Amino acid sequence: MTPQELIRRHPLLATLDENESRDLLRHAHTKPYAAGKTVFLEGDPGDGLYGVLSGRIVVTVESVAGKELILNTFGPGEFFGEIALLDGKGRTATAMAREPSVLLFIARSVFLPFIERRPAIAVRMIAFLCERLRRTTHLVEDSTFLNVPTRLAKQVSGLAHEYGRRDGADGGITVRVSQDELARMLGVSREIVSRQLGVWREAGVLDIRRGQLILHAADALDRITAGG
Repeated sequence: MTPQELIRRHPLLATLDENESRDLLRHAHTKPYAAGKTVFLEGDPGDGLYGVLSGRIVVTVESVAGKELILNTFGPGEFFGEIALLDGKGRTATAMAREPSVLLFIARSVFLPFIERRPAIAVRMIAFLCERLRRTTHLVEDSTFLNVPTRLAKQVSGLAHEYGRRDGADGGITVRVSQDELARMLGVSREIVSRQLGVWREAGVLDIRRGQLILHAADALDRITAGG
């Protein structure tokens, strides 16, 4: 994905005309990150906005006891880091490259004056942040009202829809996610995740590979999520 395509796909910036996009990108630059490389740490200054050109980024928080929770993942075409960018305070979470990634970086000193001259973008930014808040609310609801198998099915199904790759003669969907990552997304132990994935493997729903899941019956997970 090129920086121009990233701008055109984003709900906030897609309304920019060609001259405005060119003006914004003139001050942006790309940054490569190896797998496992930290983009920023919780508490770091909100110095700019990041967009994903390739790869995948995970955003995490850590408890005082050292337990980590994955809050979100971002792939090509998505931006992250808006909260600290706007309020000028520290980053609310840590961002790390899940796989080799290339990010587009727009500095806060460039982005804020840019949107101040364009009120329509500021209004869209509010709507965008409200959508992020709704997503967080859904996460809280899920962790409160859904059991672990249903939450796990919903998480795996969501990852398959967003990042899955269909290949193989049987049309299986490959999802690059480890059991440890799934446990950190749900805030449960790896053993619980492993046990439930084992049940689904025995049922022919999926296969488990190192750092991957191969879904053979993704619709089964959708039915679990829907309460079927």
